[in-house]
Amino acid sequence: MEKSNINRIIRKFLSARFSPETEEKVQKWIIEDKDIEAKEKASLEYWNELDVKSDPGTYSALERVNLRTGYNKEHLENIVSYQKFTRIAALIIPALMLAGGILYYMPFKNEMMEISTAYGEQKRVVLPDSSEIWLNAGSTVTFPEVFANDKRLVTLDGEAYFTVKKDTTKPFVVETSQLSVKVLGTKFNVKAYSNEAKVTTTLTSGKVEVNAPSRHPHILQPNEQLTYDKETSDIRITEVNTSETNSWMTGKLIFINATAQEIFSTLERRYDIAIESHSMHIPASKRYTVKFLKGESKDEMLNLLADIIGFTHQQNGNKIVLTQQ
Repeated sequence: MEKSNINRIIRKFLSARFSPETEEKVQKWIIEDKDIEAKEKASLEYWNELDVKSDPGTYSALERVNLRTGYNKEHLENIVSYQKFTRIAALIIPALMLAGGILYYMPFKNEMMEISTAYGEQKRVVLPDSSEIWLNAGSTVTFPEVFANDKRLVTLDGEAYFTVKKDTTKPFVVETSQLSVKVLGTKFNVKAYSNEAKVTTTLTSGKVEVNAPSRHPHILQPNEQLTYDKETSDIRITEVNTSETNSWMTGKLIFINATAQEIFSTLERRYDIAIESHSMHIPASKRYTVKFLKGESKDEMLNLLADIIGFTHQQNGNKIVLTQQ
């Protein structure tokens, strides 16, 4: 835009000669990144023509504006000398209110935060309310930058262990593709990978309410695990040892009554590998219980599973091909 036009618009705005409807449009134009230097210069030229003294309330007002807009005294001193700043402080406040004031005209944008873990990694996530999540490999958690006033909503695809900060006025809700888990303050694990047939919720302490489609809510007590079958919608609640079910956080891998495919999928996520078992015919009804201690290598695990399940394996890069014995 030509300099003369910028000067004209700035002067007209600072002298409050725009209609309310037009003023809002001008505010949006001023805070755009384009022609920043020309806009600042036009503003200063206008202010220099005026003789306005600051009053005692000017500086406290300016501080509030600074906090809102991110401006600071150092920025202002780069534009004018400190002496000139004290003379025009009362005038600069309305201009700085552009950046802050526009927030009042426009709806607050509560950005959604999405954090994911690749295969082979885990992450600790701190939520806006200081609750904590330990995110397992191949998982994604989504939550707002600022929680709503009535609830703290988090969505999960994968597996995560939650330590929830207690707030009786604002329930904490974890939503998966099939279940929702509602708590006030507790520690629990949710496993809800989209490519697996079952969703599990395991309670370490406190109390949670688990809701499934077209089913009555289920209240879990500590050391109880709810398993939901996506295909049949069946729900099963069992008593478990949470130190075993949550062992993935300490580097252990413990499988209890698990299918071969569930074991292979876990190994794929843990070690960022691809396990090809298409040539094998292992009934889903066949279950395995096996425990791997922290520090055991991938090869040690595969060799033990080969003896238990009955297969040979070959590795090429990060791909492992299983062949039934």
